[in-house]
Amino acid sequence: MNKRLIMIDLSHELYNGMPTYPGDPPFNHEYVKVGKNYGESTLSKISAGLHSGTHIDLPRHFVPSGLTAESLPLTDFIAYGVILDLSYKKHGEAITANDLRRFDSRIQHNYAVMLYTGFSKTWGTEEFLYNWPYLDRSGADYLVTKGIKVVGIEALSIAGWPGKEGYPYPPRVSRDDVVYVHYKLLSSGVYIIEGVTNLDVALNTCKDGEGLFIFMPLKIRGAEGSPLRLVMLCEPG
Repeated sequence: MNKRLIMIDLSHELYNGMPTYPGDPPFNHEYVKVGKNYGESTLSKISAGLHSGTHIDLPRHFVPSGLTAESLPLTDFIAYGVILDLSYKKHGEAITANDLRRFDSRIQHNYAVMLYTGFSKTWGTEEFLYNWPYLDRSGADYLVTKGIKVVGIEALSIAGWPGKEGYPYPPRVSRDDVVYVHYKLLSSGVYIIEGVTNLDVALNTCKDGEGLFIFMPLKIRGAEGSPLRLVMLCEPG
């Protein structure tokens, strides 16, 4: 290729004490042994929910008969696409079909569509756990009609916070809304990436906010989701 390409990491680090969706298993990394001298090896292990950090929702997550990680072709996890600047959305506010129609000509068939709101800046705060801008039913319906391949969001869920027993955070949507948005997308062939970061960097770096997204899940048999190293390759603007 004659043009210089830039690679941007859109993934959060995974570490002990990191934010996870309320009620999900915490992420834990620990060393089994630590090599201190030449010839000694280091070995560690992790325990985590598959929806930790930057991760992908696969069909089985909300579609009972949906496919799992080992059954899906690698070509599903690479797509050209665009970042949409929705930074005007307030915390806890819905991203609707009307919001997305503003970018109608830029949302193409089989695209990756990343929804930038700036919410990833709240990572590590209590607000990050419940008060994110979210995709509503109309937004999910619209993206399905556009035939996109994957949608990404900075929050730990594409849908709004429905509330959860044992947590004081006020609900933003009903449980039925959460189910509808996930099921509509996943049953229609649209993957969901949650916990995306650095979209502001990509918007300021990549020509027209466009590029090639690579989002390979771990090949875990029966897995309904997976942590990702989400990257974007783009031409500098």
